[in-house]
Amino acid sequence: MDIVKGNMGWIEVIVGPMFSGKSEELIRRLKRAEIARQRVQIFKPFIDQRYANTEIVSHSGLGIRSDNVRTAAEVLQKVEPRTEVIGIDEAQFLGEDIVDACTKLADSGKRVIVAGLDTDFMGRPFEPMPRLLSLAEEITKLLAICVRCGNPAVHTQRLIASEDLIVVGAGGMYEARCRRCFDPQLAHEKMEEEKRAPGKLRAV
Repeated sequence: MDIVKGNMGWIEVIVGPMFSGKSEELIRRLKRAEIARQRVQIFKPFIDQRYANTEIVSHSGLGIRSDNVRTAAEVLQKVEPRTEVIGIDEAQFLGEDIVDACTKLADSGKRVIVAGLDTDFMGRPFEPMPRLLSLAEEITKLLAICVRCGNPAVHTQRLIASEDLIVVGAGGMYEARCRRCFDPQLAHEKMEEEKRAPGKLRAV
């Protein structure tokens, strides 16, 4: 972000598939803000308990302390008046209200940095991230590495038998794949296999 004059807030959005480094980039920006002695508050959805309860932790192990929230409204309630920079990880889990919450915070003069998935396990836009992208002053789209062929990966491949939109997981449940190797029907096919042979399903 270029130098901003006055007390003008803005929104930065970091998107990409799983294993692309979104949380790591979010943590990097927040730590730089702390080094600059800015007042920082950090939030993550309560549903995300993969690595730590009170930290945002990247897949590579980099971490930073955060508060758990269940709703976007809770973010607004917890933000202190003197806070200058707000970080939000896995924003897609906080629902549509996170868009209005980020807008209100930016309008009040705060720098809001949001990270999340822009597409779901079927390759569809993962709301509300597309709406946040349309409102952001700065957008960073990261790519992972396809585990099948090594090409740049833009998709998150679900490896387990579930068609639920939200299934929180990491390695073994998901992997990054490129456009060519991505199979959006794989989760559905695994559901059918599980029905035919319960308990014998394996990730591929």
